[in-house]
Amino acid sequence: MIKRLSPLLLLAALLVGSCGRNECSVSIGATNFSIEPNSAAYYGLNNPGGYMYFSGGHRGVVIIRLSYDSFVAYERTCPDDNKTPVSVSQEWGSSVLECPSCHSRFLVEGEGMPLDGSATACPLYQYSASYSGGVLWVF
Repeated sequence: MIKRLSPLLLLAALLVGSCGRNECSVSIGATNFSIEPNSAAYYGLNNPGGYMYFSGGHRGVVIIRLSYDSFVAYERTCPDDNKTPVSVSQEWGSSVLECPSCHSRFLVEGEGMPLDGSATACPLYQYSASYSGGVLWVF
């Protein structure tokens, strides 16, 4: 009986031990700033679909305006390659962010979930974005 269980226990231990390999460990940095996205200084954010890159975080922050009063802010660090910042896709526009190194693509309105590429296990890190009274806070 014990000899029959040993291979099963070993297999179970291997399966449980391998589950941790899919954990997301994306480098992020602290960010806490506010902007007035309707001002001329932030022309890229004046209209829905607009975006701009900002310093902060680990590799930078990208803010995308989804609608008049809705914004998202993502860490630009690719979950598959901590050295490469993602960018707004030239092919898909502001609805997709893409890593130029591993060619993974992430859906902006889908909480940064990966669409394809090698970064299929982890979404982009999403910062909190709060818009009120004409001021956007990213933290």
